[in-house]
Amino acid sequence: MERMPTFTDPNVSVYDGPDRIMHVPFAAGTIFRRRGGKAVDLHHRYQAATANSSLLAGFAELEEAGVTDGRPESIADGDLLPVNFAQEKTCVFPTSGGTEATVANVGKDYDVYVDGTGRQFVNLGAQVHGVLRVSRLVSADGLHVSCIIPEDVAYGRI
Repeated sequence: MERMPTFTDPNVSVYDGPDRIMHVPFAAGTIFRRRGGKAVDLHHRYQAATANSSLLAGFAELEEAGVTDGRPESIADGDLLPVNFAQEKTCVFPTSGGTEATVANVGKDYDVYVDGTGRQFVNLGAQVHGVLRVSRLVSADGLHVSCIIPEDVAYGRI
């Protein structure tokens, strides 16, 4: 497959693989940014994954939520949002700190990094939790990769 050219407005969302989409209750205040990853974990409710996430449930099937002009703009406790729970599903993530991914990163497990605005990244500099496995380089500049959730850190799937 040919990689996407370098771009300024990436389509950071679910990428390839089968679909198993379910609407599940989310925690209040959950945020997903358009240009960030969509990893979801489960505590008392589903929510956007953080740098402390050691288990992931799936990937949110939406563009942006919990922010102005998002759909929805705010999330109350228990609001239902679509999540793709398919084990083979991948999602595009930007790399943190503008770190360029190379073929050496493919197949390795990394952590999630979340900036101050709630934007999720794959952290190519941290492998403590290893919740995102790089499956493919997506952009020609190496700043976007597709990731899958390793089976041994999948939790909260329904």
